[in-house]
Amino acid sequence: MSYVTTQEELSIRLKQLGIRVTPQRLAIAEVVINSGDHPTVKEIYDRVKAFFPYVTLATVYSTLDLLERAAIVRELPFQRQSRYDANLSPHANLVCIGCGTVVDADVGQNMVAELRAILEKQAEFEVASQRVDFYGWCSGCAGNRSPEASVSSS
Repeated sequence: MSYVTTQEELSIRLKQLGIRVTPQRLAIAEVVINSGDHPTVKEIYDRVKAFFPYVTLATVYSTLDLLERAAIVRELPFQRQSRYDANLSPHANLVCIGCGTVVDADVGQNMVAELRAILEKQAEFEVASQRVDFYGWCSGCAGNRSPEASVSSS
């Protein structure tokens, strides 16, 4: 699946799937697609509300559901709350246990794709999806963590 990167590409993709294109749906999709931080529903809502003050949380939830079914975004359930990712290719997520941010790793995509291919071939297993998360501290939190946090994470 290729990335949907422009508003025009997104509109075409939604129309091909028979999904009605509205400015609010486009804005919600663009927030997820153009975010490097895997936003939560609340973050998406707040960002879209800046441009569409009358958008509702229900619209955000229903649009995210449509976008997920259209294979444009993917929900990433976490213990506290779900986040949304537009990068559907095999990759690793970096999850900060200090501040909770989630970003795509800039390296390792080929290794994740290779591992998936090896598993499918050698284990005779058809992978429907995969998710690779690494938990640790982002550069902003690494210097602020307590010594106990380092010991407990080992």
